[in-house]
Amino acid sequence: MKNKTIKFFSLLAFTGLVFTMTGCDDEEITEPDVENEEELITSVELTFTNAADANDVNTFKFADPDGEGGEAPTQFDTIFLSANTTYALAVKFLDESDANDVEDITEEVKKEDDEHLVCYSVHGGTTVTITDQDGGGLDLGLMADVVTSDAGDGHLTVSLKHQPDAKDGSCDVGETDVEVRFELKLK
Repeated sequence: MKNKTIKFFSLLAFTGLVFTMTGCDDEEITEPDVENEEELITSVELTFTNAADANDVNTFKFADPDGEGGEAPTQFDTIFLSANTTYALAVKFLDESDANDVEDITEEVKKEDDEHLVCYSVHGGTTVTITDQDGGGLDLGLMADVVTSDAGDGHLTVSLKHQPDAKDGSCDVGETDVEVRFELKLK
């Protein structure tokens, strides 16, 4: 019996050794995380349409064709709007790193609306109210109503947040894809 026990444990140890040697290590069986490829956003365009006069349309732009870092932005407009006026705002995100192949990132944001949120922060009394929603009924922010205050200066910050599996309608979660602070002057 003693001989059988020794053979059994020897076989068991050998089997364990063979299993360990032929088994896959963690790197072989674990696939890399598939992440949403981050798009290059080089330009942010804001188009304001006066709610009382559809012919009163103003577009303001931030452009940095080589993206963050590197060369300085080539365009950084100051927003000039009328005081005490309501505007419809449309925001557009572009990749203009190749002038021959401009990509409208706004289309991807629309397709992945449940993973994105455009956030607005205003200093100077003006209010921004998001008017479009994603498929789940949460704010998206590509469209908004802007009500300006009395004449004066302030700023408007626009941020595109990427919030996969975390979107809850707030700007407190997710990664910031792009953020631009525009100077705002009301006349």
